[in-house]
Amino acid sequence: MDIYDVVIIGGGPAGLTAGIYAMRSKLKTLCIEKEREGGRIAEAGIVENYPGFESIRGYELAERFVKHARKFNLNIVYDTVVKLDTRERPFKVIGKDSTYLAKAVVIASGTREKRLGLNEDKFLGKGVSYCTVCDAFFYRDKDVIVIGRDTPAVMSALNLKDIARRVTIVTDKKELRAAESIMLDRLKDAKNISIIKNAKIIKILGKERAEGVLISVDGEERVIKGDGIFISIGHEPNSQFLEGSGVELINGFVKVDRECKTNIEGIFACGDITGGVLQVSKAVGEGAVAMAAVVKYLNKSYL
Repeated sequence: MDIYDVVIIGGGPAGLTAGIYAMRSKLKTLCIEKEREGGRIAEAGIVENYPGFESIRGYELAERFVKHARKFNLNIVYDTVVKLDTRERPFKVIGKDSTYLAKAVVIASGTREKRLGLNEDKFLGKGVSYCTVCDAFFYRDKDVIVIGRDTPAVMSALNLKDIARRVTIVTDKKELRAAESIMLDRLKDAKNISIIKNAKIIKILGKERAEGVLISVDGEERVIKGDGIFISIGHEPNSQFLEGSGVELINGFVKVDRECKTNIEGIFACGDITGGVLQVSKAVGEGAVAMAAVVKYLNKSYL
């Protein structure tokens, strides 16, 4: 079985950046991605805060990351990592399809959408979606509901405002906040967006398809009708596979130092999986920092 200098878990902005730096350092590298190259940035509408691009669609930025990585012949395979075995060297990255051996591992597994935990699974693909950019076009000139909080909800509503007839944000917060004030300004300027605050979501309504939501505001139940429902309540880390690995987590996110080192020598992490500000710029920066630390580690441990 091949032994890689470094295996990168995740093919989003952080993982691909780490991969680019690894290939430029002539390391034997493997990047494992479970869904799609480019990561969650592809689900963003318009990206306006990534240096060098005044405005670029999320999927276009993701495509550029992938193209850049492939220019350096980064080996990307599709598999779902289910376990990381750190008991011996080389480390074992265990996927559903195969097991990969690595002298060093970079965890860049990112985050996933939080679930409501109600009856939404019954309606997934039938009027309920977690991806605004993916499914917005199904609701052209229709009424939609965004169930969410803060930046995720604001972004979803702004992505929908020029497509849907009417957008209703339902939030359990007293006020909506966003990572950037300009997003709230645009929300206020949108004439077809309304906000219902302090709302408790009771359940999603419908038979074959979702038709609306039952909510409670100040103890009074209300029905909000909608042709489509987008759930945007935030993100949680993709760290289930780290259970039993010994890698230290804080609320599910990987704890790292300034060099993206974890508590286990030879294991590094970068991007959204480390928590904090979930931004593409931060992910790219950490990808570069992590790989610089990997090179130091390999030079010290294997030369």
